[in-house]
Amino acid sequence: MKDQICISVIIPVYNSENHIINCLNSLLAQDFKKRFEIIMIDDASKDSSREKIKIQNIPFLNLYSLPSNSGQSVARNLGIKNAKGKYIFFMDADDLISSDTFSTLYEVAEKNDCDLVFSDFKRIENFKNQRNNIFNYTSEKYFDNKAILEAMKKELYDHNPLFGHLGLFGCNGRLIKSSVLQTNKILFREELRYLEDKTFGWDILGFVNKAQYVRKQLYSYHVYPNVSTAVIDGVNRGFPINNFELVKDHIEKSLRQRGLNENEVKKCGDQSLIFFIITLLVSYSRCMVLGKVEKAKGKFCRRKIIKEIINNNSITKAAGSYSISKQESFWIPKAIFLRSQFFLEFACDRRANETIKMRRKGKS
Repeated sequence: MKDQICISVIIPVYNSENHIINCLNSLLAQDFKKRFEIIMIDDASKDSSREKIKIQNIPFLNLYSLPSNSGQSVARNLGIKNAKGKYIFFMDADDLISSDTFSTLYEVAEKNDCDLVFSDFKRIENFKNQRNNIFNYTSEKYFDNKAILEAMKKELYDHNPLFGHLGLFGCNGRLIKSSVLQTNKILFREELRYLEDKTFGWDILGFVNKAQYVRKQLYSYHVYPNVSTAVIDGVNRGFPINNFELVKDHIEKSLRQRGLNENEVKKCGDQSLIFFIITLLVSYSRCMVLGKVEKAKGKFCRRKIIKEIINNNSITKAAGSYSISKQESFWIPKAIFLRSQFFLEFACDRRANETIKMRRKGKS
C-alpha cells in the first residue's frame, strides 16, 4: 500500500529537554523516502520536554503521556501498542542516528526478508567517538536459525562486555518486524527498570528466523557524565535478586524455543544468572567512578545488593561453575563464589576503572 507506515520509531522521554531537539532533528534529517511515524512517550517528565516536543509541530509525531514515572518498559510497551509500522525502531531521547539509518536498514530488511536488522554504533563522550574504527564483527553478517543459536550461546560464554548494549542483543538501533512482536505477544517486562532491554532482546531472538548485521556505525550512543542511567535507577530503587531469576527464565525459554536440549538450557541459564549479575555490578560501579551516583549512596546501594548476592546459595553455586570469557574479570565471579563482600567490592571497582580507561583509549 502506498500509504503504509514502514517504520514506527518509539522513544521514551524523561527529563530530556537538553537533548530532545537534537534527537528529533536526526529523525527529520533521514533520507528515507517512505513513510515513518515517531511515537514519543513522556514518562512524567518534570522539565520542559513535553513543551519542546509539542512546539515542533511534527505531523507524523504522536506524543503520549504517562501519569506517573513508570520506567522505560512501561513507556515502550505503550509505544508498541500504538505502533502502525511494518517495522519498529527503538531509540533513546539523548541519542542520535545517521541520516541514512532508516534507508540502509529498511533496504536490507526488505531485500533479505529479515525479522531483525541492526547496525554498529558509536559511543560518544565529550564529542569523541570511543569506538572509532571499532566494530562488533569484521564484516557484514547474516544470521540464520543455526547462527542465531550459536550467537546466543556465544553471548553468554564468549561475550565481550565492552561492546555495550547495542549488539545483536538489545532493543535500540535496529529494525524489528512488528509481526514478530504481535504474533508472539512480546512486550517489555514492566517490573524491570534495568536489563529490560536485554530481556526483550532475548525474547525476540527466540522467534527471529533471519537477522542481518550492517557494518556501519549508524547509531550514536551518548555517554553523559553526572547524568543518571537505567542501572542507577534500578539499583537505587532496589533491584531484588529474583529479577535476575526472571531474566534467567526468559533466556531459558528463548533457548528452548530455538530447540536447545534441556541440559544445555539449564547450563546456559546458570551462566546467564552470573553473567547479568556481573553486568549490573560493573555497570553500577562504573557509574560510581564517573560520579554519576553520589559516592556514599552508591556504596550503600551496591553493598546491599552484594549482600543479597553472596547470601544466595543458587547464585554462589552457579558462580563456582561460571565460564569466564577472555574479556572478563576472573576475580568477580571468584569473589561471589567465595562469598567475600570486601573482595567483590574491590574487584568491581578495579574492573570499572579498567573498562573506563579502555573505552577512552579506543580499545573497545
